[in-house]
Amino acid sequence: MKSSQRQTAAAVGFFALSIASAPVFAQRGGPAQRGGPVRADGSTPSILVTTFQSPDRKLGVEAADEVRSRFMGEWSLKDLKVITKTDIDNTLTASGYRPDSALNASDLMELSKQLHGDYVLDGKASKNGNAVRVESRVLIRLVQTTLAQPLPVAEGKDAGDVAKQVEKSFSEVFKSMPPYKKCVDALRAAKNDEAIAAARAGIALYQNSTFSRICMLNAYVNKKDAPDSVIAVASALRTLDPTNLFALQNLADAYKTKGEKDKAIEINMQIYRLDPTNQAIVQSIILDLAQSGAPDKALTLLDSLMMNNPGDVGMLKTKWQLQLAAKQYKNAFVTGEELIKLDTAAANLEYYNRMIGAAQADSNAAKVIELASKAGQKFPTDVSFQNLLAQNYRRAGQLQQAYQAARRATEIDPKNANGWIFAVVLATELKMLDSVSALAPKAIAAGADKNIIGQTLAATIQPAVTKAQESKLREDWQVALATANSVDAVAPSATSKFFIAFSAFSIAADALQGMNDLQKKFNDTKNKAAAAEAGAKACEEVKVIEDNFATAQINMPQGASINKEAAGTIMTNINEFSKYIPQFKTAFKCK
Repeated sequence: MKSSQRQTAAAVGFFALSIASAPVFAQRGGPAQRGGPVRADGSTPSILVTTFQSPDRKLGVEAADEVRSRFMGEWSLKDLKVITKTDIDNTLTASGYRPDSALNASDLMELSKQLHGDYVLDGKASKNGNAVRVESRVLIRLVQTTLAQPLPVAEGKDAGDVAKQVEKSFSEVFKSMPPYKKCVDALRAAKNDEAIAAARAGIALYQNSTFSRICMLNAYVNKKDAPDSVIAVASALRTLDPTNLFALQNLADAYKTKGEKDKAIEINMQIYRLDPTNQAIVQSIILDLAQSGAPDKALTLLDSLMMNNPGDVGMLKTKWQLQLAAKQYKNAFVTGEELIKLDTAAANLEYYNRMIGAAQADSNAAKVIELASKAGQKFPTDVSFQNLLAQNYRRAGQLQQAYQAARRATEIDPKNANGWIFAVVLATELKMLDSVSALAPKAIAAGADKNIIGQTLAATIQPAVTKAQESKLREDWQVALATANSVDAVAPSATSKFFIAFSAFSIAADALQGMNDLQKKFNDTKNKAAAAEAGAKACEEVKVIEDNFATAQINMPQGASINKEAAGTIMTNINEFSKYIPQFKTAFKCK
C-alpha cells in the first residue's frame, strides 16, 4: 500500500472497519498453541504481541515473533490465548498497514480491541553490542484508560534468549491479576477498603505490580484519605513506572493539599515534559509558579509554549500578568499592547488601571500620561483618568495641560472634589487669579476640603503682601488686605487670618507714622485753615489706626501659628500704641 494511502487510513481513525467487515479470526495460522481448546465459557484471557519498535525493522519483527512463539509454547490455550500472527497480519492489512508495522500504544490498544485481546505486550528491541535488548511492558485497558506494567529489561545473546526472560516476567505479573481484578470490582462497588486489601494481596504476589498500586491509589483518592497515604502509594508507583501520569497527577495534588507547593510544581513539570500538549497542566504550573513567588520561572515556561502558539490570546494575557507580577514593567508594556491588538475587548478598565499602576511603579511619567490619555478617550465618563492626567502633567511642568485635564474632570463629575482642588491649585500656579476666585466657591460646594482650598488660595495673598513690603505704600497694603479678606471669605485658614492681621497692622503703622506731621500742622496757629485740615485728617487717621488695630487683634490669634515671632511683635506693638489713641482723639478734638 502506498504511503499516502496509509496516512489516509490513519487519519480517519485506526481500524475504522466495522465489526462486520473486520471479523475476529479463529485461532489458526502459525504454530499451534498447546493445551487444547479455550474455555467453553469464554473466560480465557488473550494476549497480543505485535512487531516491536526498533531502529532495525527486521529485529523488531524477529523479537516479537520469538516472544509470541515462546508464549504459545509455555502457555496452555485454556490459561492464556495468544493471538496468532495470521490474525494480526490480516487485520493490519485490512486497515491499510503493513503486516510488520510497529504500532504506538494507542494503535496497539485499538488493534487489541478489534482482536478481543485482554493483554498487550508492547516492546522496543535494540542491539547492545552483539546482544539483543528488549524493553517491554504489559498494557491493559480499564474503561477508557490504558494502564501499563513495565517489565524488567531483558538482554540475551539472541531473540530467543530474550523471549524466555520476557515470558517469565509476564508470568510473574499474571499471578497478581486475580487480586487486581477483585480490587477493580471492589472499586466499582465503592468498597474502597476491600479494594485496598485486594491490591495488597496482588502486591504480595508480585512485588512490582503497578496495576495493583494503581487500583490502591484510586481507592485512597476515592476515600479522600490523608495526603501522606496518597503520596506513599503514588511514589511507589512512580518508582516502578516514572512515566505513569496517574501517579504523577495524584502526587502533585497531594503535595498541593499538604501545602508543599515546590514539590507540587516539580511533579507538574515532570507531567508537562511527558505531555507538553496538556494545556490544563501548563496553566496549573504557570499559576502555581506565579503564586509561589516565582513568576520568572513561569515566564520561561510560557515563552517556550508560545513559540508554537504565538497568537494565543489566553497565553498572551497570562504572560502580561506574569510580567507585571515579576515587575518586568517595560516588557509588560510591550506585551499589553500586543494583547489589545489581538483582543480589543481586553482593553478594559482593569487593563488600563494595571498598566498605569505599572508605569507609576516604574517611575515612567510619560507612560502614565500616554496610558491615562488613551484610557480617558476610551472611557470619557471616568473622572479618575482626568485627575491622573492633571497630577502627572503638573509633575511634568505642563501646567496648562494639567489645568485643562482638571477642568475636564470637573465637567465630567461636578461633585468630584479632587478635580476641583486640582483646578484651583493649577489656576493659582498659572496666576489665573480671576479663575481662582471663581473656582474656589464651586470647589467647596462640591465637597472639597476647606483647609486644602484655603491653603491653596492663601498662595494668592503672598504676591500682594510681597509687593506691599517692597513698596511700603499704604495702597499696596490695602490691596493685600482686600486679597486676604476675599480668600478668607471663601476658605478661612490660619494663613488668611495671619495675612489679614499683618496687612491691617501695616496700614495702622503707616497711619501712625504720619501723626507727628499732622500734629505739627495742627499746632501751627499762624495758618488756621491748614491746622483745621490737619485736625480733620488726623481724626480720620486715628479711625484708620483704631479700626485696623481691632482687625489685627481679632485675626492674629487664629493666624499666629504661621509666624509666632511676627505675631508676638505685632500684638505687643498694638498693645503699646493703642494707649495713644485716646490721647490722639483728645488732642485733635475728634468726635
